[in-house]
Amino acid sequence: MTSRTEGKERRREERVERRQAAEGSGRRRMWGYGLAAVLAVLLIAGFVVAIAGGSGGSSSSADVGGAFGTHYEGLGEREAAAKVPTMMDTMSSSYHVHPHITVYVDGGQVAVPADIGIDPARPSMEMAGLHTHDPSGTIHDEGMPGSRLGQFFAVWGVPFSNRRLGPYRASGPKAVRMWVDGKPSNAFGDLHLEDAQQIVVAFGTPAQVPGGVTG
Repeated sequence: MTSRTEGKERRREERVERRQAAEGSGRRRMWGYGLAAVLAVLLIAGFVVAIAGGSGGSSSSADVGGAFGTHYEGLGEREAAAKVPTMMDTMSSSYHVHPHITVYVDGGQVAVPADIGIDPARPSMEMAGLHTHDPSGTIHDEGMPGSRLGQFFAVWGVPFSNRRLGPYRASGPKAVRMWVDGKPSNAFGDLHLEDAQQIVVAFGTPAQVPGGVTG
């Protein structure tokens, strides 16, 4: 009798132990699933923050709201209004110089896009005599001796004057400023383009003056 009682007690204890083990395993699985879910949420959140952080600040490739894009629409009309010939018109000229321009808005450098004045929908010989081939800021001035900076901005489709740069207008401490070869210039659109010329145009406060220039 005692043996049967002890056997029943052992079996009962074994059932209890198995149930407790199963419950413990289930709790561990649920904890593991919960931890995995938390880690996934944190990973996704970190990825979103990284993207947001990478798209802000003073990126050198930023295009503020598309205002400084290539603007092919109306290119022919702008060329004509600014008296900028096409490559077909200047093909007999050997004149070819390369001024360089850098643009800043509120302390951040704005990319000067490739193919300004070169609409891919038009024949290649209809490209403007003032154009770019890459995003380096190098202006190709072909067959246009005496060309002016204002003509390049007209081809680009970006308004430019001593009071305006693209969609930005001078107000309060914010102004349009320009430097040529490191020195302040008030020529703005009337600046005559020359080979190897270093042009810096900036919109912002005096505290946002780009490095490498004076005044």
